Amino acid sequence: MHFLQFTYNKEEVIHALRFHFLRRGEIKVFRNTLIILLIATVAGYLFRLVNFNALLGIALMMLLVGWAFWYLLPVSTYNKAATFKDKIRLRYNEEGMAIATGQGESAVPWQRFSQIVETKSFFFLYRDKRSFFLIPTSAFENEEDLLGFSKLMQSLFSDYRRLNVS
Repeated sequence: MHFLQFTYNKEEVIHALRFHFLRRGEIKVFRNTLIILLIATVAGYLFRLVNFNALLGIALMMLLVGWAFWYLLPVSTYNKAATFKDKIRLRYNEEGMAIATGQGESAVPWQRFSQIVETKSFFFLYRDKRSFFLIPTSAFENEEDLLGFSKLMQSLFSDYRRLNVS
């Protein structure tokens, strides 16, 4: 049985939430649609098919939507989730993990997770496309423990991804 104890760093978690949201398919489609709309509006303006006010409106809308995805969505998610403010005590082995917070302890078998994504800063343990549990890589006492957990996750999950991002 291995043991971790950690608290979440707000800025790191917000960065991780940005990473999560910007990887989601529907957000990628929405972002690409807005980029195409902006390009079409700029082209229309250059060919005098669209007036300056329409160009300005589309550009301002893109800035507003970008701000919402980059700042508002991660910050509001962080503020709503009590877990990010708790002190976490985590025990894990080959069968699963036990997560203890101020509200108690719950055992979670590895089968409850469908995908693991490892970045430089976090392990994202996805239950489904929307919900996940974060384990900061800084919670491990040393590189050997971190590599051991990484290898355990690779051995347990066929959908394991290691991404070279913070």
